[in-house]
Parts: sequence; structure tokens; C-alpha cells
Amino acid sequence: IGKNTHLIHPKLGSYTFISELIVNLPLHHDVAMVIDHCGGCTRCIDACPTAALTPHSLDANRCISYLTIENKGDIPDEFKGQFQNRVFGCDICQEVCPWNRKAPVTNESLLMPKPELMALTKDDWYTLDADRFKLLFKRSAVKRAKYEGLMRNLKFIQDQAP
Repeated sequence: IGKNTHLIHPKLGSYTFISELIVNLPLHHDVAMVIDHCGGCTRCIDACPTAALTPHSLDANRCISYLTIENKGDIPDEFKGQFQNRVFGCDICQEVCPWNRKAPVTNESLLMPKPELMALTKDDWYTLDADRFKLLFKRSAVKRAKYEGLMRNLKFIQDQAP
């Protein structure tokens, strides 16, 4: 488990999906779990713009992912200027992690952004209406934030001073 609280696979880094099997068989692990793959590295902690990380601990109330996805209220003003234009989630701690330097890039088509989404301009984002939101984000995790949440997030980063 990395200092960013993510599971780290020695060959895949932390960009993995975790799944669970429910079976009625006794299963034994092959190798003992290694608790710390990070050594003295603190890149994730140093890079987190909201100071949500301490070694092996995450304060979800400070995490951009929480604030932009799960949080249903206003985003506290103390975070103004810290989102780096992120309106849904944040992977800064994974982007700077050395374990992810050689992580393979997925070719899973279901994980690729829709071309119409990538074609949006900055103005398009700010003028997005609820119907277009539903079309663009059908079967997408972005729907977790709901239209109102995405618009709140866009307004929050728009109001940030440089």
C-alpha cells in the first residue's frame, strides 16, 4: 500500500481495478503482503495540492476527488486556487508516483473518452445543459456528481484566482 493509500502492483503500479470474488472455498495467499513499496519517496504527499495526504493516510475531506464527486455541498473556500482545473476527481498522487512510470496504457475501448466529449471547448463546458450532460455522460462515473455537482465544480474553478 503506497503512501497515497493506493494498492501498488510491482509491475502495474497503482492504475489497477480491484475486484472481489465471493466463493465458499478456503483460499490461501501466495506471498505475504508488502506494506510499503515507497521507501523514502514522498512525491505523492508533496504533490497533493490540498494537503490531503500524510504517509499511508488520506483525509477524504481535503481530497479533490471527494470534494468534486462525493461531496454534495459547497466546496469550502479554503480550497480556492488548489484544484488545478480539475472538475471531476484527481489523480495527481498517482501521476507523480514512480511506480506508474512504466504502467501499461490501457487499450480497453470502454475506458476511452467519447470523441464528442474531447471535442468540447472551455465555453462548451460552461454552457452545458442538463440534457447534453445526460447524453455525454450516459453510463459514466461522472453521473455520480450529477449535473448540479459538475456545474458547481466548474463554477468553483472558474472563480479561482490565478
